[in-house]
Amino acid sequence: MASNGVLEDINQTAAYIPYQEEDTRADHDSYTLFPDRDLPNGYELRLEAYRAAWLKCLTRIQDLTRALHAPVVDRVSELVNKSYIDILPGLPYPELPVISVSTNGVSSSFLDEITSQLEGRDDDALFGDANSGHLVTHIFPSDCPNVSSAMKTLVTGFITKYERELGSGKRKPGNSLSTMDLNLLQAWFDALLRVRDSNESEVRLVIVLHDFEQFEPPVVQDLFEICSLAIPRLPLVFVLLLASPPSPSYIHMTYPRRILSLLQVRTCVFPWSNDVLHEILLKTFFDVDFEPELMIGPVLIDFLADFFERHSVSLDSLVSILQLAHMKHFEEPLTVFLHNERLGPSDAGNSVLGEPASFGFLEALFTRVRNARDANNHKEWLNTSIDDLLSTVRTARKTFRSRVRLLRVALQVILLIRAFMLSEGYKVEATLSELMCGAMRGRIQNVTKYLCTMVKKLRKVQINRLLPELRDFFASLPDKVRAAEKAISSQIDTAFSARDDEAHVVAGLLSEWLMAYFEERIVSLEDTPLWDIWYTGSTPFPTDLVNPSIRASILAGLLHPQEFSASVAANGRSTHNTEDDGEDEDDSLLHMPDTSILFQRYLESGKMINVYDWFESFAVVLEEQKRHHQRTQSRNLPERNGRPSTPRTPRTPRTPTRHSRGGKGRQWKEQDSDDPPEQQAEEETEENWRLEVQARFIRALHELDYVGFIRHTGRRADHVMRTVFDTPISE
Repeated sequence: MASNGVLEDINQTAAYIPYQEEDTRADHDSYTLFPDRDLPNGYELRLEAYRAAWLKCLTRIQDLTRALHAPVVDRVSELVNKSYIDILPGLPYPELPVISVSTNGVSSSFLDEITSQLEGRDDDALFGDANSGHLVTHIFPSDCPNVSSAMKTLVTGFITKYERELGSGKRKPGNSLSTMDLNLLQAWFDALLRVRDSNESEVRLVIVLHDFEQFEPPVVQDLFEICSLAIPRLPLVFVLLLASPPSPSYIHMTYPRRILSLLQVRTCVFPWSNDVLHEILLKTFFDVDFEPELMIGPVLIDFLADFFERHSVSLDSLVSILQLAHMKHFEEPLTVFLHNERLGPSDAGNSVLGEPASFGFLEALFTRVRNARDANNHKEWLNTSIDDLLSTVRTARKTFRSRVRLLRVALQVILLIRAFMLSEGYKVEATLSELMCGAMRGRIQNVTKYLCTMVKKLRKVQINRLLPELRDFFASLPDKVRAAEKAISSQIDTAFSARDDEAHVVAGLLSEWLMAYFEERIVSLEDTPLWDIWYTGSTPFPTDLVNPSIRASILAGLLHPQEFSASVAANGRSTHNTEDDGEDEDDSLLHMPDTSILFQRYLESGKMINVYDWFESFAVVLEEQKRHHQRTQSRNLPERNGRPSTPRTPRTPRTPTRHSRGGKGRQWKEQDSDDPPEQQAEEETEENWRLEVQARFIRALHELDYVGFIRHTGRRADHVMRTVFDTPISE
C-alpha cells in the first residue's frame, strides 16, 4: 500500500498501490434478497443457472438477428460488387458510388457482418481465403475536423490496415508522397494488386463513414469532390451509416445539387417494425422446435411492445431488456432448480440440502409443494425426506415443460388460422402481442371462439385450402409433441378425407374439434406447481433500470444518502446517539456526506447564494461532526485508574476571514512563535483542520456545480444562483 506521504506529495505524478487479492472465503449473504430461505451457496448456483439459461436465449436471438440482417447485408455487398460495372451509358463523367445504409433498429453486430462479407471473411468462404475480398477502412466524425485530416485518415487507413501484405519497408520522407495524397494510395493499391495477383476490376476500396449525420457537411463535400477526380482509376466506394429515417433523405436535404450530381446514391433500409419484434419473440419463446430454459410472462411482453412503440426500436434494446428480465428472475432462491433438481452430483446436492443452513430453504420449498391445508404445520417438512422433495420438483418440471410445449402448438394453430383468415379478407382485431399474452394467461376464449365461428362459415373452396395447411403443420411437429397431439391430428385427417362432402358439415365438425382443442390446451401457466421457477409470470419488470428518472434519483441520493448504502446506514446506527439533539437518524446532518450537507443548506437559501455564508454554515456542521466523533471515541476508550476518560474540549477554531493577509498575518505568526510547543502544535492542528474544511467545501461545491445545481453569474462574483427549487422528495 502506498504511504500517505506519497499520496499527499503534490510533486508525485503517480503512486503505486499493490494489488491485494480478495478473500475467496468471503461471505455472499449480501448478494441475496432472501437470506432466511436461501442456500449457503445459493448465489453461485443461481448465477450458474442464469448463465446457462441466458446463453441459450442469447444464441437463439443472435441467430434470428443474423437472419434478419442477411437481406440488407447481401444487398450492400451486391451494390459494392456491381459498382463501376453496372454504369448508365452516356454519362459525361463517372459517378462516385455511395451506398446509404439506415441503421435505425439494427443490432450492433450489423456493421461487423457487412465488413466480414465485404472482406471475404465468411465462414462459408472457400478455403477461408481472406485475400479474395474488398479493402475496407472506417472513418469516424472525430477523425475529420478538416479536409486535410479527412484525406489523411482515408489514405493511411488502408495502408496501415493492410501493411502486412506488402511488408514493413520504410519509406524515405524526402522521396515519399504526402499521406493525404491520393497518388500515394494509387501506388500502394497497384502494389497490393501485384502481390495478391488480383484483377483491378474485382477489388474495391470501401470507405465506411460512421454516424454520417455528425460529419461537417463542408468537409464531406470537399472529400467527395476530391475522390470523384480519382475514379475509376481508384475504385472508391463510400458506405454511409445513417441513424436518421430514410424519408426524408438526409443526404438530399443537406448537400447541394452540385455535390449530388457527382454521386451515384443507392439506399439500403432495414425493414424495422413491430413485426420484427413479434417474429423474434415467437421464434424464441413460442416455436415448437425450440425450448428456452426460462419462459417470459405476459407482463414482460406488454412492456416490450409498449417500449418499442414509445421509446427505442433497436434490437440491442430487446436483448438488454430480456437479459435484465433473466437477472431479475434469478433473485428467487428456488430458481436453483431451473435445470436440475440435483445441485451438482447427487451426493453433493444432498449434502448441501442436509446442512442446517439450508433448513430455511427446505421449509420454503416444502410450503410451496404442499397445499395450504398441510402447510400450516411448518415443521412437517422435518419428517419428509430430501429425495421426496426433489422428486416433487422433478415432477413439477416435467409437468410445466409438457404444458408449455402443448401451449406453443395450440398458439401456432391459432396463428395459422388467423393468417389464413387475413389472407381471405376477414378482419381479426387481436394483435400478435395480445395473442401471446392471452395464451399464457389462459384468457383467449374470445379470440378462439371468433376464429372457430369463422371456420364454421367457410365455403368448400376455403375449407379445401385450410385443411392441407393444418394437416401439414401437425405432420411437421417434433416426435415428442406429435404423440400428444394424436387426437386432434386424427380429427383433421378425418375432415381432410371428407372434404368432398357437404362443406358446412365438415366446417361445423372442424370448428367443434378446434374449439374443444383450444379449451384443453390454452390454460394459465401459473396453475402448475412451482411455476415461478421456469416462468416469469406476472412479475413486474424493473422499468427504472431501462428508463430511470435521473432527476429524482439525484435528489433522492443527495437528500437520503443512507438509503443507497447499507454499510453507511449500519455505521450510522452504531455511532448515532439518540439522546443528542433528539433528531431522527435519517434526517440528521451528522451522518451525511459533505455533498448532502451542502445541498441541505442549498435548499434553505434563496435564489442567490452567498458563497462565504454557505461555507460558514457548512463549517458549523463539520465542527459538530468533529465534536460528535470525539465524544463517541471517548465513550469507547478504556477507563484509567477506575475513572472514565474524559475528552478534551477542543478549542473553537477561528472563523476564516478575508482580511487576514499581508503584514498583519506575519506579525501574528511572529507573536505566536514564543508560545509553548503544545500550544503551537494545537494551533497547527487547527490550521490543518481549517484547510481540510475549505478543501471539503470546494470539493462538494464542484460536485453540485458538475451536476448542474448552481449557475455562476457575472454580476456578483461571490454569489451563485440556484437552478432547482421544488424538491418534493425532501418532504
